[in-house]
Amino acid sequence: MDTLFLVVIILMLGLAVFDLVVGVSNDAVNFLTSAVGAKAGSFKIIMLVASLGVFVGAASSGGMMEIAKRGVFNPAFFSFEHVVFIYVVVMLTDILLLDFFNSIKLPTSTTISIVFELLGASLATSYLIVYDRNEPLSEWFEYINTTKAFEMITAIFISVAVAFVVGWIVQFLLRALVTFDYKKYMRWGGAIFGAISIAVVVNFIIRVGLKHSPLKHSVMVEFIQTHATTVYLLAAVLAFAFFFLAAKRPGFDTFQIITMIGTFALAMAFASNDLVNFIGVPVAGYEAYGFWMESGQAANQYSMEVYSGPAGETTANPLFLIIAGGIMVFTLWTSKKARNVIKTTVDLSRQQDGTERFRGNDFVRGLIKIVQFAASGISSLFPRSIREAIDRRYSLKPEINSLNDPNPPAFDMVRASVNLVVAATLISMGTSLKLPLSTTYVSFMVVMGTSLADRAWNRDSIVYRVSGVFAVIAGWFMTAICALTISMIFATIVYQLGFWGIGLVLALVGVGLVIINKVTHSSAKPALSLEFPDEAFTRPPEEVKPYFQAKLKDICESFDQHLGNLKTAILHADQQAIRSIDKRIVLLEETNVAYRANIPNQLKLVSEVNVDTGKAFLDFYFLENDLLTQVRNAIEVAKMHFLNMHSPLDQQQVAFLDAYVEELQAYTRKVKAGDDASYESVKEALRGIQTSMDRGIERQVLGLGDERYTYKNSQMFLETLLRYFDASSILHRMYRIAHGNHYLPGLDPDPAAPTPGQPKQK
Repeated sequence: MDTLFLVVIILMLGLAVFDLVVGVSNDAVNFLTSAVGAKAGSFKIIMLVASLGVFVGAASSGGMMEIAKRGVFNPAFFSFEHVVFIYVVVMLTDILLLDFFNSIKLPTSTTISIVFELLGASLATSYLIVYDRNEPLSEWFEYINTTKAFEMITAIFISVAVAFVVGWIVQFLLRALVTFDYKKYMRWGGAIFGAISIAVVVNFIIRVGLKHSPLKHSVMVEFIQTHATTVYLLAAVLAFAFFFLAAKRPGFDTFQIITMIGTFALAMAFASNDLVNFIGVPVAGYEAYGFWMESGQAANQYSMEVYSGPAGETTANPLFLIIAGGIMVFTLWTSKKARNVIKTTVDLSRQQDGTERFRGNDFVRGLIKIVQFAASGISSLFPRSIREAIDRRYSLKPEINSLNDPNPPAFDMVRASVNLVVAATLISMGTSLKLPLSTTYVSFMVVMGTSLADRAWNRDSIVYRVSGVFAVIAGWFMTAICALTISMIFATIVYQLGFWGIGLVLALVGVGLVIINKVTHSSAKPALSLEFPDEAFTRPPEEVKPYFQAKLKDICESFDQHLGNLKTAILHADQQAIRSIDKRIVLLEETNVAYRANIPNQLKLVSEVNVDTGKAFLDFYFLENDLLTQVRNAIEVAKMHFLNMHSPLDQQQVAFLDAYVEELQAYTRKVKAGDDASYESVKEALRGIQTSMDRGIERQVLGLGDERYTYKNSQMFLETLLRYFDASSILHRMYRIAHGNHYLPGLDPDPAAPTPGQPKQK
């Protein structure tokens, strides 16, 4: 029995490593979003600053175990066996939940997850204990620290609302003062805001970053806490002097410095305070094992009352903290999921328009209309002169939009610094008031509040952005519900089956992780790199023709391959092959969407001299979308035909389709190999395809008339002919853009019509 408990403790310590990996992947969004979104430095520099903050925070953390030892349940009512079973259930549930949210690219709260997992496992275990002992049901709640649970739920509502409102107010006021052209006001405005920010960051590091650190009892920290007001004022004065004098130097950006310092501070506080969410439970289990071994009692007889005393406040072994810090830094650099979660928050707060991940819904649309109506009413109370003055302060300069940058910052340094300073201030205040604030909730909602204040949520994006915010918030509450429910189920299994139950739950979690990663494609594809030529939209059409020709060759190769694969799948009624083709088309469509979403922003660079270039890019990628749509529709008809087990093609249809596809492939290869002088040859090949299509339609109509073919059979056959001819016509138009710059892009005559200057054939 002793050996089995030792195995469980070792298992939990191993799970702690996994929990650190998935936990950091989720919580990296808290301290990286602002610096990454504003491009406060190269990605490596930002990561180095954040890594330093994480390691210092983890290594100096006290790793307070109180939340795991007695923050949710009353340890005196539980035996060592019960506590270990609760802890292993919590760890397994936490890994499953955090990996799920990372995989769907939504940030969630590790604080909420660990608290509700402890609560769920404790509720289930204590109920079963009360039931087995035939105790009154009223005794059940004596096992649980209900005050802590209600305090956490209340803090959720408070922190979400307060963080959003405060972020909005501070950003609105600061933006109205320094505008988007903030460097004009760098010397005074930057120095004042910098002084306040440094005082806040110093306070944040002392009160939050080091609140559980062994350094909290050092002479220096105790001196600062005793003379806090004097120290913070001195820090503010020195910071003001530094920023005021440094602003004279060309290229110096006060807000960039604040952003990097804030990133370090928030990363340090995250590692110092949230480390308990990842290693608190296994370390508490490790210490409990030591107390139990010293007692010499049976595992189900030894009470964990020891955690009600000073042992409930003990800190983790420094070696654990250093190892945990190293794992966190390693994960920060290597986790693709962390970058995906960061991307979600950055996309919701970016200043530019573009592809939106979230879709709108009627609830959000109605809510926005109500808010807009109320805002209009409040705005009308102010004189027009004030409203116009504010609008002028908010006007954007062209260079601030970073139009010349294919991958511009999502927002500027002013907003990045406000995000960090406001989050640090609110977390510091919450700590002073002993409120269990979630760094995820506060950080995310501040970012959303500053985005609204900066008018990043305009008429073209607000529905999608607000829908995204509600999706993230819903995910937070779903975390609590899922953590509570799953941990209760797992705890019941383990309580009833003992060590066999742990094995079963471990297997269930393993299967769950495999399913999550398979369904959500959590391998995390790298961000798509759009391959536009340098200064493409400022060049004349003749200079970008090689780009279109290269892209057209790639499209022809892909189309040729899909033609052959789909023909083979149809002739053999191969449903799996059809599904595989469909998946590849979906990936191509996603790439096309990214290009089409980026083009409108690039068109801002087009002038009257190169307007045909802009038209060509627009036409080319929208034609590619039409091409993919035709192929996708043909695939969908074939897929449904065979899924519903309709009659297959007969020998004549098979022979015709085989010849038709070969003709299409020959045409596609001609388009791929064509040059500027081969327009007539390509057009003639397209006329031949049209003739073949007409012949195939005629045969099918006659076959319908004498009842050789059914309606469903004809639907698939005719759809295939028509869709593929339409796709070939689209290729013809794309060929004209790539090779025939003397033809007007976007105008596609009948392929059977004569070329300009020739008489029409009779």
